[in-house]
Amino acid sequence: MDMKLTPEQAQLQDSARRFMDEQCPIAFVREMEASEIGFSRKMWKQMAELGWLGIDLPADWGGVELGTLDLTILMRELGRHICPVPFLSTAVIGGDAIARAGTDEQRQRHIAQIVNGELIVAFAYQEFSRSFDPGVIKLQAQPSGDGYVLSGTKMFVEYAGAADLLLVVARTSEAAPARSGLTMFLVDAKTDGIKCTHTPTMARDRHYEVTFSDVAVSRDDVLGRVDDAWTHLEPVLQKAALAFSAFTNGACFELHEEATQFAKERVQFGRPIGQLQTIQGYLAQLIMEILGADTLTMFTAFNMDKGRHVRGYVAKAKAFSSETVGRTMHIGSQIFGGMGYIEEVDSTLYLRRGKQYELMLGGSGYWYDIVAEEMIDTDEPVLLT
Repeated sequence: MDMKLTPEQAQLQDSARRFMDEQCPIAFVREMEASEIGFSRKMWKQMAELGWLGIDLPADWGGVELGTLDLTILMRELGRHICPVPFLSTAVIGGDAIARAGTDEQRQRHIAQIVNGELIVAFAYQEFSRSFDPGVIKLQAQPSGDGYVLSGTKMFVEYAGAADLLLVVARTSEAAPARSGLTMFLVDAKTDGIKCTHTPTMARDRHYEVTFSDVAVSRDDVLGRVDDAWTHLEPVLQKAALAFSAFTNGACFELHEEATQFAKERVQFGRPIGQLQTIQGYLAQLIMEILGADTLTMFTAFNMDKGRHVRGYVAKAKAFSSETVGRTMHIGSQIFGGMGYIEEVDSTLYLRRGKQYELMLGGSGYWYDIVAEEMIDTDEPVLLT
């Protein structure tokens, strides 16, 4: 893999960084934390105008149709500013799921709205179990007339309070293995019987508990094949895991840069603390881990674009990035000393977000299991180019 960006990718990275520097300072992130929906609709429309919401979606349905590598480059810049927008749930998970599994009518209607910034999608997947494995999904979709009735509760549904459409993963049969028997539904978020309750988190972002009380949906709301959601959903989640890994890597790069600058400027015992061996060790160890996570993420995205089998590599990248963001935010905050834990200091915001980022889309344990599966149960490919 040639690690140098193409001129177009470099332009994407530069323009995204300039936009984020101007439009998404930390003060703006704090403002969105205190807002009702957790993000700016004005910024969302600006992203649509820049073509970002369709960056990896099919051109036939209005997308830009670049690649996963371009997506990860963009997500890394969003992550540097921990940009609060429903990009992952809408443009990555929602858009990719509809593009892969949807009918032509569903693609025509929904993807165009996503690309234009007119549709917010929330991903209703996890439930009360801490496991990310699809086998723990209990929300029931029972046949009723010419449709289904959804009953159950989803947890950690990001931006559900502002969503127009819910991508719901429900159990339609008790088939074995447990990854079978699942079906995806596209549900209007305003449907009778749906209740969204904001669940405050340490990160102070917008996650919700979404309760479905005998919610009626039609067969036209089914996305893909009944009982076979995992066939399409697994590759969607692989791409989402890479995109989110790039996002967290970007956050790590930013906090590391801020901690390094602070170490150069903060004088203690008559010299900058950056001259102390312990601080140097912290910074050196962290940047090696961050660069490793970022390189593995980009390498995997490159090979995904080539159409290669990358399930094991996605798992490695996500597990590595999850653990790296946790360590970076924890140790990076320590470099600031006691002030690194004061609410008014920027590092505290990164610290709060970092722990949640470590667990989103499955903690490292879930992805370690996949790494083991690929090594033991299959012949994992060695990707050399």
